[in-house]
Amino acid sequence: MDTISKTLKHGDFDTVFREVNQPEQVDWTTEGELRLFHLKIRNNKIETEDLKTFIYLCIGDYVFSRAKMERFEKSGNKEAIISQAQKALKKNGGADAVGSGGELGEVMDYILMEEKLGAPKLMSRVELDADGKQYGSSCDGIYLLPQSVTGLPYHQVVFGSSNVTGDLEDAINGAFDKISSIEANTHNEIRMVHQLAFDRLATDEEVALVKDILIPSPNKLSTYNTSYGVFLGYTLGLGSDHPVGEFESLAEQKMQDDIKHYISHILQKIKSLGLGSHSFYFYVVPFQDAETDKKAIMEAVLEGDIDLI
Repeated sequence: MDTISKTLKHGDFDTVFREVNQPEQVDWTTEGELRLFHLKIRNNKIETEDLKTFIYLCIGDYVFSRAKMERFEKSGNKEAIISQAQKALKKNGGADAVGSGGELGEVMDYILMEEKLGAPKLMSRVELDADGKQYGSSCDGIYLLPQSVTGLPYHQVVFGSSNVTGDLEDAINGAFDKISSIEANTHNEIRMVHQLAFDRLATDEEVALVKDILIPSPNKLSTYNTSYGVFLGYTLGLGSDHPVGEFESLAEQKMQDDIKHYISHILQKIKSLGLGSHSFYFYVVPFQDAETDKKAIMEAVLEGDIDLI
């Protein structure tokens, strides 16, 4: 056993998102990834209804630990998972106040860490807020990327950072502001994992694995580095006055052009903040109107205003 179990069990990512080729070479100092995705496009507009449903269905996976999900099932209360997750998220809504939609970035970071990076959750942002307030965590989630996925000789504790806002440069800068806070607090972040993560895992084997990775023993030093998994959401800003048959390809081209413009900015932020020894994993999704959409999406999820039929 070289990894812990995935927690994202509901929803089908590839029916909601389409990946867009990212052709630019990125000169990461260590390991890195930069991937682009978009939601369905209909009538020259980026649609969010499928994303609302996807997040609604997986909200329990995001909010609750493996151990707590198991207790729901054993007690016969599986049907209450979504409503209890909504309640928990309203009570412990992350760095942004509930109602601002900031939780969308945190949930999307979780989804992409598990679904596309292959880094299962140790603790979500809502768990950090509920049980780890004394540690002052700035993370949008904490994940474990096994060496079997990367091929590197060490595991990675991946700290999540996200930002959803209208302008892509602002989203990048906001995510790095959060990363700077995490970096300054790394010792406490890891100490928090030591204190809180083990009783959230599903099996004794998973507990033993994570302890083996994170906690030094007399015969072995710990075998992990820290890295960053970043979700960026922004407003695409492509006018609707294009032929319907051409709009999606124009949107994808604009996504490629947008990120190409900011790759040097991302690399400069990594250098100027002294973060070159970390791996970075970036995932970017455009919205029709990021500020409006993030609020509408999370309001629908938290109120259950979702059509499942």
